[in-house]
Amino acid sequence: MRKVIPFGLAVLMILLLTGSNANAGCIGEITGTDYQCGDTVIESCTFNEDLGCSVKYGLIIGADGITINGAGHSITTSANTDEEGIHNQGCDNITIKDLSINGFCYGIYFTNSDNCSILNNTIDYQQGSGIWLFSSSYNNIAWNNIYDGSSGHGILLSNSANNNTIQNNNVSTVNGIGIDIIDSQSNQLYENLICGNVRGDIVVSSGIGNTGDNNTCKKSMNYSDVHGDPCRHNCPSYVMQSKNKETVTNSEKHTCGCVSLIDPSIIFACGDTVTQSCTFNCDLNCLSGHGLVIGADDVTINGNDHVLNGSIPGDCTGTGIQRSGIFNQGYDGLIIRDLEIMHFCNGIFLLGDETTRDVVNNNTIDKCEIHHNGNNIDDTATHGIKMYYVYGSTISNNLVHHNTGRGTSCENGGNGIYVYGGEYNVLTNNSVYDNTKAGIFTKMKSKKNNITDNKVTGNGQGGIILRCKLSSFSLIENNIVTENTGPGIYVGGPGNTLRYNTATDNKNGSTYKNDASVANGIRVSREAQNTTLINNSVTGNDEADVYVKKDLPGITGYNNTYQTSSNYLDRSGQNDQMVSGKKVIEKVKYLNNFKSGIELPSVKATPLMATLIVVVILVFIILGYAKKK
Repeated sequence: MRKVIPFGLAVLMILLLTGSNANAGCIGEITGTDYQCGDTVIESCTFNEDLGCSVKYGLIIGADGITINGAGHSITTSANTDEEGIHNQGCDNITIKDLSINGFCYGIYFTNSDNCSILNNTIDYQQGSGIWLFSSSYNNIAWNNIYDGSSGHGILLSNSANNNTIQNNNVSTVNGIGIDIIDSQSNQLYENLICGNVRGDIVVSSGIGNTGDNNTCKKSMNYSDVHGDPCRHNCPSYVMQSKNKETVTNSEKHTCGCVSLIDPSIIFACGDTVTQSCTFNCDLNCLSGHGLVIGADDVTINGNDHVLNGSIPGDCTGTGIQRSGIFNQGYDGLIIRDLEIMHFCNGIFLLGDETTRDVVNNNTIDKCEIHHNGNNIDDTATHGIKMYYVYGSTISNNLVHHNTGRGTSCENGGNGIYVYGGEYNVLTNNSVYDNTKAGIFTKMKSKKNNITDNKVTGNGQGGIILRCKLSSFSLIENNIVTENTGPGIYVGGPGNTLRYNTATDNKNGSTYKNDASVANGIRVSREAQNTTLINNSVTGNDEADVYVKKDLPGITGYNNTYQTSSNYLDRSGQNDQMVSGKKVIEKVKYLNNFKSGIELPSVKATPLMATLIVVVILVFIILGYAKKK
């Protein structure tokens, strides 16, 4: 049971700790206390420098609901007995993130602690465990790098540590077990890279209902992925991780990677610069850096239906060049096809420079699956496919889904396909779904693009978003844009044509509270004058099916099917054909009911109306009788 610190004692502790003259530690958000080695932390705090410790506990958790934010700093010890980097006994709803923990016997130890998160930490432990959950349930362990344990366990769940989620971690010990589950049940393991562990990658010593999928491992005991045995992905023979987190190989010459078509003795592997067309001969797992870097024009990357796996995206914050599965800076004629890319910050990053005019031309991404890239730990600028100043390129026949980001600005991450500037690109026949922000998002004067025949569903800030007021003169045609949170199709710039699209059942509830998050089927806003709408089917959306900003000039359209609208009315099409606006839909429905013999609703009469009817009938009877008489 967690012991509650009495109020007076808590105040005394705060005063004592505040009086410290130390200038390095974890700085309290409320009191400004400088928490140092061995201190009990009773408020959320953020590291401002690295800490070197010579005591048993690095930091002790002393209250529910607090966050220890390493902010990229480290806590280190040179001892080698039973030290713990972070010790938590009985406190719930704790978050430990972005911290490097080095040299402790146990990196992070939680006992009787529930609903906690251990995120994006790097742990170099000794003979104990990198992370140990003892009788702790409903916790989330994600995006951590754990390595170099001389024995013990990378991650240990024991003594009824139940219903925990372990995902996107990289665990590579020296002589230990990667993940060990003892007397615990119903834990879930997803998309972890657990390789190079001498005593087993995933071991379930005892316990039932421990399941998972899409992991990478080689040796297991009493465990198999739902779609693999032991794991869905096998560890490549050469992948290991050294203490300084660099990728090393079992031999100087790669045997797994993308094989040159010109010289098959050349095999491009993780982090290599590709200067010749090549074909993958294996699934490639990369622990750090870019997957492949393009270094010449007219290169073709043939994935050959293999996987390029970043294992863990790592630090995806900032707006610079983030870690990408394939990174192309300025080269033309690139073709990427038949490749699955996951677990990087960006799946594919095509980067041109408008200032120097070193833009990217004539790139093609075809028949690839780009998914589960980015993270939401902090504000990011990461996307599934990220295009900066790209011209005349084709993005076709791809699956782009479950790409993650965080932040509310136009440049923040989480879009499926992100187009920044550039012209004359074709985005066609892609399936873009379940991304954190929009399915397809354009800004910064991106214009004259064709966005056609895509299926865009289930995204968090709308389907197809032409956000910039200068995203202009593009064709949006024959797309299916449904069940997104936010607008189906949004245009903010002039001269765009929307035709033959289906934009239905888009819902309110987006976390991005701005003009481009309202659940219209089609939303024409900002400076989108001279927009044309033709033959679109727009129904069942939470807000008006078709919305046009008031007083925008030059908005025209015909033969659209919609039920509700704001500041918009269809005009007749060619040859004065009847349009399919709201009134037409309801009138046709009424007539169909009449023709099919369905009983139409009766007219309800009020008491006054009934009295008047009786009086009128009596008058006619009396007059008729008098006349006859």
